[in-house]
Formats: sequence, structure tokens, C-alpha cells
Amino acid sequence: MQDCEFCAIKSKAVETLNPDELDILKQNCAEVTLQPGESIIKEGLLSSHIAYLKSGLAKICKKGVKGVDQILKIVKPGSYLGMQTVLSNKLHQYSSSAIEESVVCYIDIWSFKELITRNAQFANELILYLCRDELGYFNRFVNVHQKQIDGRLADMILFFSDEINESEKSFRVPLSRNDMAALVCATRESVTRAIKDLSEIGTIRVNGKHFEIVNYDLLKKISEKG
Repeated sequence: MQDCEFCAIKSKAVETLNPDELDILKQNCAEVTLQPGESIIKEGLLSSHIAYLKSGLAKICKKGVKGVDQILKIVKPGSYLGMQTVLSNKLHQYSSSAIEESVVCYIDIWSFKELITRNAQFANELILYLCRDELGYFNRFVNVHQKQIDGRLADMILFFSDEINESEKSFRVPLSRNDMAALVCATRESVTRAIKDLSEIGTIRVNGKHFEIVNYDLLKKISEKG
């Protein structure tokens, strides 16, 4: 495992820790490589560790009243998973699993709480992270409930282009059509039809999981208009 002090992808919160606090972190965390589909945290299980996504991608899901998983969002490197449980609940309130090969650091929950108590800057960075995360979810919640399926799908494609692949126009979306449907709150059939619609008007080209944005401005307009 890489020394926490010299880790190239440590969070802004960890950057505030002094050498003694970094040693606490190092002695109480473990790095794990997960394959697509493997669980990171499980809804309903006792929380013993915070997970920090160092590389790869993961999805966050929560079971609905019918027992079906709803994908709440896709998370990228630099994300904490299960942190809400630290102060609010002993059980994980959602599940997370890798959607491509991912490296995850598991941090002992009691050591994590100790660092929050010892270092105010560390705690402040975590609060800022949670605030940004929650505001982002507010926007997503409004969009999936007020936009038509073409607008929601355009949002998803732009997310993978702009945020995951750093503005690349040709990229792979590592989701099945069922997962895409769960992410944009639609049926698989609706997603398939919307992909066809966006392709026919010349905004995207799709081959399996490979997407290419042909007309970025038009796709952005569809996203904005909903």
C-alpha cells in the first residue's frame, strides 16, 4: 500500500493532516482493488469503515419499496462512500459497487472520527465535501423529475464526457442499458428509444457502450431545455 503522505490522489481533507495524524490514517486503512460488480459498501450492514475511491468508477444505489435498486448517482475518484453513517447512523443507508476496476481505501470508522475531533481543518474540508455533494444531488433530483427522457439522457452523456472523461467527445460508458435506465429514472425501452432519437438527429453516434458526441452544442441545448 502507498504511504498516505505521498499518495498522489489523497483528498483535500487528508492534505490538512500533520505527520502524526497521517500516521494514524496509515495504520488504520487498507487499500483494495475491486473488479466491476464487486461491492464497496452494502446497504443495511453495520458500518465499520469509510471508503475512499482512489481510482475507477462506482455507482451508489438504494433499494426502493419494491426491493429494486435505484441508482442515485455515479461517483468518480476522490469520493468518500459511507461517510454519512459516521455521524447519523450505525448502518449503511445505501450500497455502492464498482462499475470498472477500482482502487478503494477503507478507513477504520473510529480512527476517522478521531481525526475529525483532532483536526478542525480536516473536519471543515469534509463538511465542504458533503455540502457540494448534497447541492449536486439537489440539482440531479430536480432534473430527473422535470426533464423529458431525451434531456435526462443528454445529461448523462454530458456527465461522462465533461466530468468523467475530461471533455473527450468519444468515450465508453461502462453501464448496461438497464443501469442507464436506473440512473435516468426511465425504462430500458425508453432509454433505447432516446438513444435512437438522439442518434437520428445527429447529436451522438453509439456502438454498444461506446458513445461519440457529434454535435456537442445541440446535445447541450437538449440538456438545458429538458
